[in-house]
Amino acid sequence: MTATDDPFAAHGFAELLFDELPDVVFFIKDVVGRYVRVNQTLADRCAGGDKAKLIGKRPAEVFPEALAASYARQDEQVLKTGKPVEHQLELHIYPGRKAGWCLTTKHALKDAKGRIIGVTGISRDLNAPSDKASGFAELAAALKHMQKHYADSLRIDDIATKAGLSVYQFEQRVQRLFQMSPLQLLHKLRLDEGTRLLRETDLPLGEIALQTGWCDQSAFTRHFSRYAGMAPGKFRAMQTDRA
Repeated sequence: MTATDDPFAAHGFAELLFDELPDVVFFIKDVVGRYVRVNQTLADRCAGGDKAKLIGKRPAEVFPEALAASYARQDEQVLKTGKPVEHQLELHIYPGRKAGWCLTTKHALKDAKGRIIGVTGISRDLNAPSDKASGFAELAAALKHMQKHYADSLRIDDIATKAGLSVYQFEQRVQRLFQMSPLQLLHKLRLDEGTRLLRETDLPLGEIALQTGWCDQSAFTRHFSRYAGMAPGKFRAMQTDRA
């Protein structure tokens, strides 16, 4: 296939740019979900650094079953509706094949005639900002309160008040620092601890739910499944299988 025959050839430059971002996964898939472009980060994490090993494969051939199924559902949604998935908090694969949280955005790719020919997206690792980051100091007390009391019944307006900010100002500053809303950040704190307890303990799901701020097991399962793409029990079983 020549460059003129390849409908994705024009996106090669984007691939090169995303190769320079080790905390961002970039990909393009065709209409049947096969990878046609990937950046070096995805190759390093899932193919021993060799991009060629990913080209032509579907997520089910690259990721654990539950994660792959979640990604495939997202792809199908974008391909079917043409509407993007934006800033979706979800589990992804970090270096060393460890599970970690990321924010994923996906858009439909269209040809010159407006026909959808694939889906492109990025998944950005969620790392805590440096305490020297601009704007962090004014949020420090509120953020520490969230980190210490995430298992309690917290209200965003009360947390904003602790920072001496309006809800709008607080949301804007958290979004700028973390690239997620305060509610997403609170959910992430709870889910971080939930994934740790699933991985490191044999606690019942109901107990984990209460320890991590959810009103009951059903709420924990619903939120975990939404963000992780799998039920808590399945995630725990996946960790056991790897041991």
